[in-house]
Amino acid sequence: MTDLNRFLAETTASGKIPGVSLAALRAGTRSAEFYFGVRGAHDRAGVDAATVFEAASLTKPLVAYIALQLSEEGLLDLQKPLFDICGEYVPGDSNSQRITAFHVLTHTSGLPNIVRDKAPLRTYFIPGERFSYGSSAFAWLQRAMEAVSARTLEMLARERVFEPLGMHHSSLEWQERFAVNHAQGQEWEGQPVPKRYMRTAQASWSLLTTASDYIGFVQHVLARRGLAAESYDQWFVPRINTRKGDDAEDLIGQNPPDLNVAWGLGWGLEPSQGCFFHWGNNPGFRALVLANRATQDAVVWFANSARGMRLVHTVVPEVVPGEHPAVEWLRIGRL
Repeated sequence: MTDLNRFLAETTASGKIPGVSLAALRAGTRSAEFYFGVRGAHDRAGVDAATVFEAASLTKPLVAYIALQLSEEGLLDLQKPLFDICGEYVPGDSNSQRITAFHVLTHTSGLPNIVRDKAPLRTYFIPGERFSYGSSAFAWLQRAMEAVSARTLEMLARERVFEPLGMHHSSLEWQERFAVNHAQGQEWEGQPVPKRYMRTAQASWSLLTTASDYIGFVQHVLARRGLAAESYDQWFVPRINTRKGDDAEDLIGQNPPDLNVAWGLGWGLEPSQGCFFHWGNNPGFRALVLANRATQDAVVWFANSARGMRLVHTVVPEVVPGEHPAVEWLRIGRL
């Protein structure tokens, strides 16, 4: 991967993306890790294997994994309305009372991605009707998971993922040990993003981790570990096609289905390629994970720049060959 090494070195040196943490699998085995650039405006030291990045929505597949475990154990019924498990979440909205964990994980809840301009939270279509990327629903799923397990989400993640998989630089909440080596985000024109210190786990976006830690989770997933065979297979069944357009959120259903990209229980899917993926977008941070279940090739990277997704056009062909309709669906521009 000499070309990839050179590309990442040149990209971070240019300043467009201050720092990158990237790890890859080849045939299910760790094949490469790359660390380039600096941690941010707050710390000009180099990114290394222990530099903690905001993983943003790469949190969601990890939460889905825990939800499936709770389902296996008879604690969480994925088809039972969340309203019946832990009470009301969207006041005065009768449609919301139909929302299940299944709807949340497949992004068919009818709830918006984020609530903008102080608009009241509400459903925009009947749950299960179609796909519209909806991060806001994950807070309700979190509440249900915590209720049935009598554990906080951070405790669940620590007990079921971080500790068993040796993810020593990962948490859903800010840890003081991260203060000595963490990345700071950067927006499009280079302005630094003030650091957020999340004290309470957020199921849709609060994961703090490293590429080395997260590729360990992906390796665990590809090896079919941690779940019974039936649950594992159900994880990757295409449940609903995404929608074409400039935004994964499609609340009014104006865009036609994208027949090349679907959603499973917490993962985006490329059914014709046998691949799963997810992307992450926090202010000043971007992330992507993509893996091929047949070849067991995979890549994950974190970048402390709003331009970080744009690495995809060079990185993915080097690590996970083949056509990837998710890249077109996500409308990722070039550096």
